[in-house]
Amino acid sequence: MNYLAHFHLADAVARRSGFDDQGLLIGGLLGDFVKGPLRGAHPHPWEVGIRLHRRIDALTDTHPLTRQCLEDLPKEYRRYGGIMLDLCFDHCLSTQWPRLHPDPLPAFNQRTYRQVLDHAADFPRAASRQMQILADYDVLSGMSDWQRIEAMLKRIGQRIVRANPLANCGPTLARQMPTIEARFLEMYPQLIEELCDGFEALTESP
Repeated sequence: MNYLAHFHLADAVARRSGFDDQGLLIGGLLGDFVKGPLRGAHPHPWEVGIRLHRRIDALTDTHPLTRQCLEDLPKEYRRYGGIMLDLCFDHCLSTQWPRLHPDPLPAFNQRTYRQVLDHAADFPRAASRQMQILADYDVLSGMSDWQRIEAMLKRIGQRIVRANPLANCGPTLARQMPTIEARFLEMYPQLIEELCDGFEALTESP
């Protein structure tokens, strides 16, 4: 999952559990930047959010419906299929947002930017910079625009040293989006339930 889904899932778990929503949202960002064991170097709610982020990635990557999506990709795409599907799933979430969250997407995004940036000075530098970019360009509100998805894939591909298909995979992915979206809508509620059911274990300090 990419940033929009991580923030949405953090919010969904916070709503169900009553846990600190700001901490889970911050963990939704920091999960991409904080590696290794969590031993109290960050506030406890942030570390719970990072554990949640890691759990989301693990469940998504191993889900049978994700595997089916990857298997449907051309063979030459599969090495980078995880990157492609991360953005495709955020696109699906954005276009189907009213079915999955009670608040309008722009309001959710602005609240998320504020809550996470409130502590940006305490983040790793790369995480603070990434969150500022998301907010300054309101990236989360543009995920429903397929042309933006293609542009993001191209930019990611340019940062990878080895040759890759990310700059040119957009049309192929667009043709597969109806199937990807159907699988996403089947998988996503299952993911929310499994995350909520197992959340208490993530709150326990090591």
